[in-house]
Amino acid sequence: MMVVTAAKTARREKRVVMHTTLHTLAKVSFVLLILSSLARRRRLVVITPTYERARVRRKYTLSHMFVSMCDSSDADIWWYLIDENISDPIPSFANQCPHVHVTRVPAPPPRSNTTSHRGLDHRNAGLELALRDHEGMNAAVYFADDDNLYSSKIWPMAAQASHGVLFWPIGFMTHPEGAEAPVHTKGEIHGFQTIFCPKPPRRFGIDMAGFAVPLDATVNVTFRHEWSWGRLETKFLEELERRGARMGAVTSDDVLVWHINWSTADVVNFTMHVPKPKINCKR
Repeated sequence: MMVVTAAKTARREKRVVMHTTLHTLAKVSFVLLILSSLARRRRLVVITPTYERARVRRKYTLSHMFVSMCDSSDADIWWYLIDENISDPIPSFANQCPHVHVTRVPAPPPRSNTTSHRGLDHRNAGLELALRDHEGMNAAVYFADDDNLYSSKIWPMAAQASHGVLFWPIGFMTHPEGAEAPVHTKGEIHGFQTIFCPKPPRRFGIDMAGFAVPLDATVNVTFRHEWSWGRLETKFLEELERRGARMGAVTSDDVLVWHINWSTADVVNFTMHVPKPKINCKR
């Protein structure tokens, strides 16, 4: 009887050991799967200057941005909110999506003589933080303003800019021309269809939300207050080009980001239909 009982006990202990081993292997496999998934994701740094707009509108766009980031699981997103009002009760978004990391920091104090370039110091502050936090990392950076609406497809596309500057169209919901877009053949840019054609023309006629750049290419490159109004984007890109950044690839002809500019009473009234742009400013 004692021999039978001992045998049963041994079999039970063996089953417990096997169950524990399988459970441990399952947990290890799950962790390795998560790490593998994170390793496959491209790292994207998103810099968003925020302003003292109406709280409901501001909360709407930031919440919309976060939801679209959460819906995009193909990029490891590090979002820097350079906030003019850090105490504003906008959701912190912390720990709600494992691939979206949110950092809110106070904006630099405003300068009385720089009103034409509001947000410039915000972007420079975001770049400084990003270069410090992601030194040596293979990352892209995207300047995503808080007066745009974003498709979830925009984030993994922008993350591909870790090795060279990438461009795409941007829609203008409140403008009759509809959109700005690079003119290209097989990804090689010949010019830009744009609603803003100053004299002399811009070399890169694109909105801030229409491109992403390699983060490491921005070392010692900043936005400057002496640059003329409407030329921040082209001056910044020209500076990167002078320093050897690879330029000119177009990743998509789809409009995945829309500039809304708060021109109407309520964001729910905006239409998502964006006609093709009509004006071509050649480089």
